[in-house]
Amino acid sequence: MDSLLGVVTLASGGLHGLLLLYAVARRQRARTGYGWLLLTLGLSLLATLTFLLPAGTLVGGKFGRNAALTLALAAVVIAFGALVITDVWRQAAIRGRRAWLVLGLVWLVGLLGAGAASESITIAQGEWLVSAFQERQPFSLTALGGLAVLAAVLLGVAFYSFYVAPLPEIANRILFWIINIAVVLVGAMLMLSGSQTLTLLGLITLLVGMAGAVYAVFSYRVFDIRTSASLALRMALVITLMGFLLYLVLQAISRLPVPTSTESNLLLALLALAVAVVYVPVRQAAEWVVRPILRRGLVSPTLATRKYSQQVSGAVELDQLIRIASDTLNDSLKVRRSGLVLVNDTDAADGQIGLLVMPGGGFADLKGTRGYLSKTGPVYRQLAVKQSPLSQFDLEYGPEYQTQTDRERQFFESLHMSAYAPIIVENSLIGVLACGPKLNDAPFYPRDLEVLATMANQTGVALRNARLVADLRHLNRSMESLNKGLEEANQQMEKLDSVKTEFVTIASHELRTPLAQIRGYTDIMDQLNQAGMLNPDQIGGMVGNLRKAAERMEELITAMLDVSQLDVNAMDLRFSQTTPESVIRMAIEPLTDAIKQRKLTLSARGLRGLPTIEADMQRLVQAFRNIVVNAIKFTPDGGRIEINASLQPGDKPGDPDYILVAIADTGVGIARDNLELVFQKFYRAYDPGLHSTGTYKFMGAGPGLGLTIAKGVIEGHGGKIWAESPGHNMQSCPGTTFFVVLPLVPPANARRILPMEGEKT
Repeated sequence: MDSLLGVVTLASGGLHGLLLLYAVARRQRARTGYGWLLLTLGLSLLATLTFLLPAGTLVGGKFGRNAALTLALAAVVIAFGALVITDVWRQAAIRGRRAWLVLGLVWLVGLLGAGAASESITIAQGEWLVSAFQERQPFSLTALGGLAVLAAVLLGVAFYSFYVAPLPEIANRILFWIINIAVVLVGAMLMLSGSQTLTLLGLITLLVGMAGAVYAVFSYRVFDIRTSASLALRMALVITLMGFLLYLVLQAISRLPVPTSTESNLLLALLALAVAVVYVPVRQAAEWVVRPILRRGLVSPTLATRKYSQQVSGAVELDQLIRIASDTLNDSLKVRRSGLVLVNDTDAADGQIGLLVMPGGGFADLKGTRGYLSKTGPVYRQLAVKQSPLSQFDLEYGPEYQTQTDRERQFFESLHMSAYAPIIVENSLIGVLACGPKLNDAPFYPRDLEVLATMANQTGVALRNARLVADLRHLNRSMESLNKGLEEANQQMEKLDSVKTEFVTIASHELRTPLAQIRGYTDIMDQLNQAGMLNPDQIGGMVGNLRKAAERMEELITAMLDVSQLDVNAMDLRFSQTTPESVIRMAIEPLTDAIKQRKLTLSARGLRGLPTIEADMQRLVQAFRNIVVNAIKFTPDGGRIEINASLQPGDKPGDPDYILVAIADTGVGIARDNLELVFQKFYRAYDPGLHSTGTYKFMGAGPGLGLTIAKGVIEGHGGKIWAESPGHNMQSCPGTTFFVVLPLVPPANARRILPMEGEKT
C-alpha cells in the first residue's frame, strides 16, 4: 500500500501540475478569482506532496508529516473558500472575502498554538478521531472544529447566494460550486482519515475538486446540473429495471434442468430474445415514469410558434399587440413575464440607437424607461448585425460582453428579464422581444432562444403595422390639435381685429374731444376779442381749458409712442438706486384729487423697510400709476383700493429675493377669459358704448394702452405682472388684484443707457 500511495501521490501531483499549466496558459480567458485559483492549486499540490515526506520526520519534536498535511489542507480550504466567495457573492465579494480570510487566519493561528501546546500530534493516524475526543488533544480538536465552522460558513454563503440568485443560470453555477465545496471538504477529510485506502480516495477526490474549480473559473456557463441529474435519474431507473429483469431471467435459468448443450444454447437464445423484446416496453415504462419530471416546463416549439402567430397576426393597435404578445409568450414559453422594447432613434446620439420600454406586460413598472446601445458594442452586434437572441446571463458573464458600457449593463439589469430576441424588419432592428424567468426556474436553453427568435420574427410585421397605425393616429391627433389651434388663433385674430376697430373709434373720439375744445375756445376767444369783451379772468379760464385739452392730447400721443417702442423692443431704461416706497408714493400722489372726488379709499401697507432696488424710477412710476388709474376707473364711487408690498425669498435655493406688490380694488372685476387679454394693446374688456371722456370717471376707459405700457416696463425690469379676479359683475363688484414682481437687481440683459454709479462704461 505504501508503494501504491506513492504512485498515486506522484500521479496526483503530476495532474495538479497539468492543471496549473492549463490555468497559466488560459489566463486570458479567466473570470474573477484567477489569482485565488492559482493559490488554491498550489496549496493543493503542496498538500498532496506531503505524503512523499518520510513518516517519521519531525520539526520541533512534534510537527511531522501529518501536522504539515493538516496545515496544508487548512490553507487549501481557506484559499478555496476565498475563490468560491469571490465568484458566488458578487455583490459583496470584497467584504465577504475579507471576513473569510480573517476567520481562516484565526484558524491557522489556532492550529499552530494548539500544536505547540500538545504533547503529541496523532491526527491522520489510525483511530485518531477516537483518541482526539477521549484524550482531548488540542491540535486534533482545533482542526476538526475549525474545519466544521469554515465548512458551515462557506456552505451557508453558497446556499444564501443560491437562494437570492436573480437568474437560473447563476443559480446553476452556484449549485455547481456547492457540489464542488462538498467534494473538496470530503477529499480533505479522507486525506486526514489515517486509512491508506481512504487516503487514496481522498487524493483522487481532492484532485476532482481542483479540476472542478479550474472548470468553473474558465467556463462562465457550467453544465446544467438539473438536466444532468434528470438524465442520471432516467438512466438509473432504466438500469435498475433491466437489472431486475435480467436477475429474474438468470434465476429462471438456474432453476431449469437443461439436458444437453444444444437445448441449453437454444434456451439461452430464446431467453435473450425475450429480454430484447421486453426491453422496449420496460424502457417506455421508465420514460413514462420519468417524463413528467424531466419535461415539466418544456414547450413544444411548433405548437408555441403556431399559437403565437395566430394571436399576434390579428393585432393592429400597438397597445393591443403588446398585451397579446406578452400574454401569449407567458403561456407558450411558460415564463413569468415578458415585454416589448422598441427602437427609438429620435433622441439617440450619433453612433447609438435608442431603446424605449413599452408599458404593459412585464414592464408595468418601467413606463418610459429609456436605454441606448452603441452601434460598435457587442450587444448591438449580436442583436442587429448577427440578428441572434441572447440571454441575460450571457450579458453578465459572457466574455464577449465584458466590453459593454455600464449604462447598457444597468439598462438590461433594470428590465429583470432573462432572454432577448431581436425584431427585424427589412434587415433593420425595430424592437426587442424580452422574456422573464421560467415558471420552473429552469435556464433558457438554446432551443428556447431559437423559439423566442422565431416568435420575434413573427412579431416584426405586426409591430411595423401597429406602429404605422399608431403614427397615423398620432398624426391625426396632431392635425386636430393644429386645427384647434388655428381656430383659436382665428378667434384671437377676430378679437384683435375688433379691438383695433374699437381703438380707431376710441382714439378718434379721444382726439376729437380735446380738438373740439381747443377749436371752440379759440373761436370764443376770437369773437370776444373782436367785440372787445375779453378780460383777464376770461382769458385765464379759457387758457386753462385749452391747456387741459392739449395735455390730454399729449398723454394719448405719448402712450402711443411708448407702445410703439415696446413693439420694437426699443424702450431704453435708465437704472438708478431707488426704493419701492418712493415709486409707489410718486405714482399715487397726482391721483389724490381724483380719489377724493370719487370718494375712494386708498391705503398702502408694507412699503417701509423694503430694500432699495435698481430701477428706472420715471418709467416704474408710470407703470404703477397706470395700474392704480385702472383700479380707479373700474371701482364704483365709495370703493376701496389697497396696495400691499412685501419682500419675498427666491423660489429656489440660491435664487435672489424679490419685491411683491399687490394692488387690489373692489371694482367690477375682469372675466377669467380676459385676464391675459387686458395687457394687450388697444384691448378693452367692456362695451365701447360705456366709454367716458373723463380720465378718472367710473368705467371711463381710455384707449387701452395703460396696462400694456405697465407690462412692458415691468418686464423690462426683469419682473412679472398678472391679474387675478373671480369674474366680472357690475352689481356684486368682485374686484381685481394686480400682482407685480420686481427683482432687487434687474437682469444683465435689461436695456440700460446710463450705467449705475461706479459701474464701468
